[in-house]
Amino acid sequence: MPSTTMKPFNDVETAAVEAALKRAQTGRAAWIGPDPALHSQDAELRWVEAVLRHRLSLLTLGRPVAIRTDEDNTHPLVAGGRHFPAVALTIPFADRTLDFLATYNDDGRLTFDVVSPCHCCGKPVPTEEIDRLEDLGDYLLQARDALGGSPRFRTSPAHAASCPARG
Repeated sequence: MPSTTMKPFNDVETAAVEAALKRAQTGRAAWIGPDPALHSQDAELRWVEAVLRHRLSLLTLGRPVAIRTDEDNTHPLVAGGRHFPAVALTIPFADRTLDFLATYNDDGRLTFDVVSPCHCCGKPVPTEEIDRLEDLGDYLLQARDALGGSPRFRTSPAHAASCPARG
């Protein structure tokens, strides 16, 4: 009989779950401050990585956390009327990865989505918007009363052409 238990959390996931539980108990998220500034257009991938590290408070874990970044040519990234590729980010662990997609929302703010298989077509699509460590914990626990999902879920071109979730 297959196991229904989730694999044990790694350091990042454990920190996220603890942060989500603390937010649930206190009603307040931890303060993280403003995002790092972009200093050069040539350093955009490093900047996106720095913003994810900042929002997930990865520097506070007391150990290095690797993040791989690459352009994602599947998803459009439009900012200030200019078109850029989105950015795919992966945090690798020994037994699995956490995958994110960085895009801009309608307000021009950099946003991150967890990328996971679509429940209809199985293709990797933006599933849940993650703005901070507590949001990742809620996603991992599936504990938030109403996980908001990703506004980019239905519009993702990564869905199979016949996927009913594609809108």
